[in-house]
Amino acid sequence: MTERPRVTFGVTAYNNERYLPGALDAVLAQDFPDFEVVACDNQSTDATWDILRDYAARDARVRVFRNESNLGESGNYARVVSLARGEFFRLTSHDDRIAPTLLRRCVEALDANPAAVAAYPQAVVMDAAGNELFACTGEPAVRQATPTRRIAGSMGLLTYCNAVFALVRMDVLRRTRLHLAFGTADRTLILELAARGQIELVPEYLFYRRGSVNGNEFGGSTNARDRYAWLEPALARRRRLRLVGNNEQLRFVRETMRSLAVSELRWDDKVGSIVAFGTAWPASEARIRLGALRRRYRRARPETPKDT
Repeated sequence: MTERPRVTFGVTAYNNERYLPGALDAVLAQDFPDFEVVACDNQSTDATWDILRDYAARDARVRVFRNESNLGESGNYARVVSLARGEFFRLTSHDDRIAPTLLRRCVEALDANPAAVAAYPQAVVMDAAGNELFACTGEPAVRQATPTRRIAGSMGLLTYCNAVFALVRMDVLRRTRLHLAFGTADRTLILELAARGQIELVPEYLFYRRGSVNGNEFGGSTNARDRYAWLEPALARRRRLRLVGNNEQLRFVRETMRSLAVSELRWDDKVGSIVAFGTAWPASEARIRLGALRRRYRRARPETPKDT
């Protein structure tokens, strides 16, 4: 590995002892060798920190750090990015699996298209036991020429948000607001990336993410207060969260518009992107909710007995 690796896999770790070894093994088995792993433990109370230290002792590509206090998922993400040395960055969830060719195929996609800021493969959602639930279909490549058109063309990325696990150019990622501390911040980050450049889709199922039937598990829980405690524990302890109705969605809209407004884009691209988002988002949200309802129905529907 060179002094500056081409890729950093970032691992935000907190009480992940069950699935973490499998996720790390999948990363270390990549057939593209020029990468490092940067893992930050967020004051875990289980064996997570011991697992990370064991991997670091066995493989020089693994660098591990422990935060002095629990920074929340958002703060831990920012710390991992600050410690990363790679030209490209990929967030690695503790409970997901990736095919051995994922990194190579995503690097190839970015090398082939200098206008692309990120590349991600197709994904399959699996349950806690590793059984496949469904394939994530319909996710697009975003190759429009202008920020305004890319924002409008990115709505299809927000159903499953697999692009938050894309391989991203580090210099572009560091110009975003990273992963903010609210439940749908992954959508805001995806749109920030799309505003800055194209997003390539590798048309192969190389990413296996653990989730639920409706695809809405976040931080291991579907409960809003639990999700916020995982994202921003200090706020959760002070009980300053108003988790009523569509407040999460309203914050997503507000923070996305703010992120576009404070970006380094030209003023006309900022205005155009904000207008495109405000116009396209309501229909996109309706499609996301309808898709979740369909998946719940299909999973809940009893199988029709076959004639014997």
